[in-house]
Amino acid sequence: MIRRALPGLLGLNVLAGAACGDGRPAGGERTSAPATQTTGVGSAEADTFAGVSAYGLASAPAARVGLPAELHEISGLAVGADGRVFAHGDEDGTIYQLDPRSGRVTKRFALANDGNVPDLGKKQRDGRVAGDFEDIALVGDRFFLVTSNGVLLEFAEGPDGASVPFQAYATGLDQVCEVEGLAHDPSTGSLLLLCKTMRDKSEREQVAVYAWSLADRRLGDTPRLAVPWSALAGVTGGKGFNGSALALTPGGRSLLMVAGPQQLFAEVALNGAPLRGGSMDRQTFPQPESLAFLPDGTLLVASEGGKGDAMLARYTATPP
Repeated sequence: MIRRALPGLLGLNVLAGAACGDGRPAGGERTSAPATQTTGVGSAEADTFAGVSAYGLASAPAARVGLPAELHEISGLAVGADGRVFAHGDEDGTIYQLDPRSGRVTKRFALANDGNVPDLGKKQRDGRVAGDFEDIALVGDRFFLVTSNGVLLEFAEGPDGASVPFQAYATGLDQVCEVEGLAHDPSTGSLLLLCKTMRDKSEREQVAVYAWSLADRRLGDTPRLAVPWSALAGVTGGKGFNGSALALTPGGRSLLMVAGPQQLFAEVALNGAPLRGGSMDRQTFPQPESLAFLPDGTLLVASEGGKGDAMLARYTATPP
């Protein structure tokens, strides 16, 4: 059982029910000062946010567009403070800027392969940076890309068609779980890493979120929060929850998570207590893989293509 909890999000320190696991390995040492932190959500939307139920995730979205073939296996979304939307695929270290209304790629830049690329979960090929890339986050003007084996890549934005250098950090989560989601928590100066599947069989039936300090460049010893599947079932109505993406809701008062394999969504409080949830619209999302909020509160959800096209959907909150 987890016997010691780190300080929770925004100062809370309660774990949602019993979850297994002992102390965990920390990642690399501090190498630089943290990047500038921004919330990326307008204050008006933050003040009026009343929960994800207002977005109607169980129904068809307000709008959806197909994505180009190069994003057939879209894996992550990130939104800058200026509202620009970025995405990436599953295996190639290329970042795409998207027009969220048309799905059109307006710019692309790639990670530069200097011949010293660490293990990112895929064999390097063709001089490109390959990896099992799972999600992306923006912290000020710095990008962070995470792999399934828990390696964080930090880099700056590049011009269209350029290749950019990156710094890699091994978080140590490869010994703990398969990582699938990433989000920036400006209130605690950390990146939140969502575990899809725990390595230890005794910990499998839970959702765990770890925090990586931007100041110290290291992982916390225990989960920031851990939520048993049994607790989530009370709001989702489903069985199991292998998380594929997470995001802080407008105002940063809760977390929205989606589970691609089960096509479920769940909103949890910052102490891990389940608040709301349900099944996602299955016709829209064959495999929901990523989500992000625009500065005006609009929710973006992307799904891998499967046998069809990858989709980017937009949800707007309906006033109560």
